[in-house]
Amino acid sequence: MNCKLFPIFQCNRNNFVFNINQNESHDSEFDLFIKKKWQEALDDNNFRYKLDIQKWKILNGEYNYLAQLNINRAENRRKPEEISSMFQPFDLNRFNFNKISHKEILLDINCGDGNNVIAINVSPIEQYHCLFIPQRLENLPQIMTKNSLQNILELMMMSNSIDLRAAFNSLGAFASVNHLHWHLYYLQHRMPLENIELNNFNNSPIHLLIDFPAKGFCVKFSSIENKLINNLTNWVFLIINYLQNNNIAHNVYITRGNSKKNSPQIFDDIRIYIWARKHSYGVKNTKAFFPAVCELFGHLSIKNQEEYDTLTEIQVAEIFKDITDETFCSVKEEISKLVGKQLLLENKNSCDI
Repeated sequence: MNCKLFPIFQCNRNNFVFNINQNESHDSEFDLFIKKKWQEALDDNNFRYKLDIQKWKILNGEYNYLAQLNINRAENRRKPEEISSMFQPFDLNRFNFNKISHKEILLDINCGDGNNVIAINVSPIEQYHCLFIPQRLENLPQIMTKNSLQNILELMMMSNSIDLRAAFNSLGAFASVNHLHWHLYYLQHRMPLENIELNNFNNSPIHLLIDFPAKGFCVKFSSIENKLINNLTNWVFLIINYLQNNNIAHNVYITRGNSKKNSPQIFDDIRIYIWARKHSYGVKNTKAFFPAVCELFGHLSIKNQEEYDTLTEIQVAEIFKDITDETFCSVKEEISKLVGKQLLLENKNSCDI
């Protein structure tokens, strides 16, 4: 493939944004680039439907779930791939992101050859819903790589918006395409998991999310002692690698957060939530409500009017508890051992310096 086929965006660590004041925030160059190109793609009719959130509401209850009615997605999205295993190999004969139109690709990260790209999600759930497709031309299955994790964290740091979110569904956790990709989108709602209380895990940068129906792990950037993205990546991937090696389905959600109760307008943190969960194999029924990554975070994309009208927090909480409780408890002890070994290694390395 010839070089410089697509607009290039340079990801520069000198432009990382560590703190955002909600009352004074403005879009960064990265935010403006994404939004401009996404809008151009919308104007050119490159989506399967025009995003139209017919209704939205906060479900009554303790957890403030955001429910949005998005009937167009249910009726017009591409049929999801049938997934039968977390280790299902990449299949050139099935839909993959090398088959998308060049018009769907918004930009290339750093090079322009089309290998590391951000493309529109042609079936969006929210404004500026994109896909980050790392090493696209290498035909990698939907198994998270450490490199892709670091890439997505760096892209998050290039944004000056507290609304930008990143999300990952593993195979067996409602990933619908078996080609390595992340979701990026802007959600203009303040969400409980941006600042919910967490329990520290073994005096490490890892925390436990237990006061929430979807129990899981969270790594906070504010808990990384030296504030290095590399170290944040290492701690997150410690959990991901264990889950992948042990055939445990998982969802990952990245959001800006607030670490200081007395300064709620200052978003000085990044939180990476990781949910180990029951497998959900088979073709997805796109007419129903499914607990994929955005839903576990509290952002529910509802596919039909009847479910939107009748859905309750109790129903949602029961679904989340069913798919996460048992798996969370079964992996916590083994991950605790890995955390202990990692802490010993870091302590040894610091003593050797």
